[in-house]
Amino acid sequence: MNRRDFLTIGNPLNGGASLPRNRGEETTHGPQIFMRRSATGLEPWAPGGDDGWDYAKAAHLLRRCMIGPTETEIRAAVDAGLEGTLASLLTPFTPPLTLIADWAGQDPQIRAAGADETSVNQFLAELLRKGVALHSWWLDVMARSPVSIQERMTLFWHGHFTSELQVVKAAEFMYGQNQLLRRSALGNFKQMVKDVTKDMAMLVYLDGVQNSKRGTKSNINENYARELMELFTMGPVDWDANPNYTQSDVSEAARALSGYTATTSSKGSGYVGLASQFTALLWDSGQKTVLGRTGAWKADDVVDIIFSERSDQVAKFICAKIYRAFVYDIPDPVVVTAMAETFRSSNWELAPVIRELLRSAHFFDLTNIGALDKSPVDYVIGLVRGLGLGNVPDLLTSGVSRLSQDLRNRLTTYGMTLFDPPNVKGWPGGRSWISTSTLPLRQKFGLDIMDKAIKVPRSSDIYYRFDPIAFAKRFSAPGDIHALSQEMSRFILNVPPSEMEAQQLYAALLDGGVDYEWSIDDPEQKPDERIRKFLKVAFQLAKYQLY
Repeated sequence: MNRRDFLTIGNPLNGGASLPRNRGEETTHGPQIFMRRSATGLEPWAPGGDDGWDYAKAAHLLRRCMIGPTETEIRAAVDAGLEGTLASLLTPFTPPLTLIADWAGQDPQIRAAGADETSVNQFLAELLRKGVALHSWWLDVMARSPVSIQERMTLFWHGHFTSELQVVKAAEFMYGQNQLLRRSALGNFKQMVKDVTKDMAMLVYLDGVQNSKRGTKSNINENYARELMELFTMGPVDWDANPNYTQSDVSEAARALSGYTATTSSKGSGYVGLASQFTALLWDSGQKTVLGRTGAWKADDVVDIIFSERSDQVAKFICAKIYRAFVYDIPDPVVVTAMAETFRSSNWELAPVIRELLRSAHFFDLTNIGALDKSPVDYVIGLVRGLGLGNVPDLLTSGVSRLSQDLRNRLTTYGMTLFDPPNVKGWPGGRSWISTSTLPLRQKFGLDIMDKAIKVPRSSDIYYRFDPIAFAKRFSAPGDIHALSQEMSRFILNVPPSEMEAQQLYAALLDGGVDYEWSIDDPEQKPDERIRKFLKVAFQLAKYQLY
């Protein structure tokens, strides 16, 4: 089917539910856009003829499931086969606490010890230090991750159940939420929703700690109730543009969600506990009607009602989002429907849905390989992991300072600061990652690494050290310039280069020499400079921005 030949189901919602956004944001109530680009579905991919398990298939699977797989990891996946690789990808691991070990898992301080200027400044400086360390920690975890889908899924849920560190303030709460998402990444989605609902970072971010009723004094806050329905579970409308809920449902659900507050901390005044607590005196105990069901509902009851009364909408909404993250920007309605059936029949377990998608003929269809735009995190961590870069400023253990935030600053410029999405909707993603302003900056980062242009302040050293010879020796035939050019190309680019692109890449590696004189171990041939020139050409190809 032609790329522009897509199907829009239903019409934009006019009237009906009136659902104002939190924090002044706009929303679109129209139905999702769908497109069929392939006749394949969730039937298991099976090798046949020339279409077998090979480097291209293994690279596609790892690129979608990891953040920047290495050449060594791709080759190992080829040897392990599809099922062996999937088994590794679906195996969780425990990230080390490097960079945050002194405070992770501890009760946070939420106000200064005293009212004097020194106490306040120390308190604010500590908030900043922990926030920077948290960002660097997660980048470090991604950069050192084994073959596992865990960090990809954690990043996916981080953009779904959003919270902003700028609002939450306490890095301890944000770390706790990150761990919750990591533990639940392939678990039961319904339970994850219940857990996120009571998570302290979320309670602070969407004003759940202010949502209360004591006697006749009501302070009901609807922010989380609205996002629970619109963004976190079922979406504002179904595929036929029928409203999934009304403003009354939001108001009634907010009453049921009341009563959660912070716990006290043994660390004393100014500190609070990491976990929330339910306080019956602050809960609206009256009868509420949510999605047609009436009772003295509490938080878990609201989630149960949503998954019971809107099961089809929840399944399709979440599966369409998973599809966009792992396959293509515009979901295939046939595939999403099949995914949703698996989701419901597995009682909201995520692992069966992910496993079925990743081993399907649709996932490995050629139309879906190299069809997604790299997010800023994919781009920068892909460079770090793929090139084996050393002396990466944000990942150094020598302490946190403004000089150690180079990756964070770049990610902010590219539009993706971890733990600080733009709003409760998260990052729009997809094609929004690449623009006329961000593309030159992304390309320049790679070029500057090759040119050794990113200097350590007040030093003759450089950041992002790269060893071209060690990089080239990861490939099977570094002594054969033709084979090396081809193998580096298939690793660096998501799809094979065109004939013209292949010639440009080879010419950069040849660099005016003759092929039979090439020697990876002969300094007089300047192999390090020539490999850098090859990569500079690759980084400027449009294909390098995709995966």
